[in-house]
Amino acid sequence: MNIVRWLMPSFKKFPLAGWGLLLSLTLLPGCGYQPLHGANTPAAQQLPLVQINNIPDRLGQQLRNNLIDKFYRDGRPASPEYTLDISLVPNVYKLGIALDDSATRAELNLVANYTLRNMQGAAVLSGTTTSVTNFNILSSQYATLIGERDAYDRSVVQVSEDITRRVSLFFNRDPVTASAQ
Repeated sequence: MNIVRWLMPSFKKFPLAGWGLLLSLTLLPGCGYQPLHGANTPAAQQLPLVQINNIPDRLGQQLRNNLIDKFYRDGRPASPEYTLDISLVPNVYKLGIALDDSATRAELNLVANYTLRNMQGAAVLSGTTTSVTNFNILSSQYATLIGERDAYDRSVVQVSEDITRRVSLFFNRDPVTASAQ
């Protein structure tokens, strides 16, 4: 009731805005919108059936752990139907150059190539995702190290979210075809 009182002055000034809001609220259920992540979505049923293979190096371990947290809600799959292979390539570029030719800013590009394979070993989804983060290069080596580690952590989170989103979209597009492949 308080929301109606709060919105009433604006509806009096702009009557079309009120009708537009009402029309959009009535049309929203018919637009075919479906949540990507939910309890009853095809992605929620298929993601736990994906085995995430080991990724080399500490950065790969962090990415794999993030993906495990996103894919498995009730534990790892006993009999996986898919395997996910990922390779990581991090590159650091020096950007800001001071008068004494020392770098003051750096850019981290983290490129992840991923392939989702079915039980027969055929690639059903593959792609590349990239994360770009920046950090400052300071006079304190410790502060620079902390900033660089934070940039790596942020990149891993972005890459894991993007891979999860892309695999979920694959399963939600055509779940019958996805499980049959």
